[in-house]
Amino acid sequence: MRITFNGAARTVTGSQHLLEVNDKSIMLDCGLIQGKRKESFEKNRSAFCHGSKIDCLVLSHAHIDHSGRIPCLVKNGFDGDILCTSATRDLCAVMLMDSASIQEKDVEFVNRRRKRQGQNLFEPLYTRADAAEAMNRFVGLSYNRPHQLFPGISLTLVDAGHMLGSAHVILESTNRAPA
Repeated sequence: MRITFNGAARTVTGSQHLLEVNDKSIMLDCGLIQGKRKESFEKNRSAFCHGSKIDCLVLSHAHIDHSGRIPCLVKNGFDGDILCTSATRDLCAVMLMDSASIQEKDVEFVNRRRKRQGQNLFEPLYTRADAAEAMNRFVGLSYNRPHQLFPGISLTLVDAGHMLGSAHVILESTNRAPA
């Protein structure tokens, strides 16, 4: 098993962790990096893995620093399931659409000035259409019910008490590495 911390390491935003186990890539959370406009703009675009390399995404809860880059992942080729509680799925339906609207309006504001100055225009990190497409990938699971992700890998979500739908994520692998 290999774990790579792509976000929320030495910072509190942009939670994104990649687990590679049994030839599968499982992403845990896919959060938006928040902060000053220019800094977060660059980090949210550069510190992002390509969706086509991920087999599934497990989402612990709906806060935007844990879920906010999911539309980017889908836009960049992710076509697997996004597993979370049903409450997290329902909250993300509203929150990701709102985040997309903010992305679009923020870029529109910045581009007005850039256009006047003859600079290249920016694209939003993602759009409302991207957020809607991402929601098609969500699968709601119940607490305390093991779910087989792949042969030899199971997922159990346990109530975390952090916010509605939040979960501790328990991933278990029954395959043992050779000694």
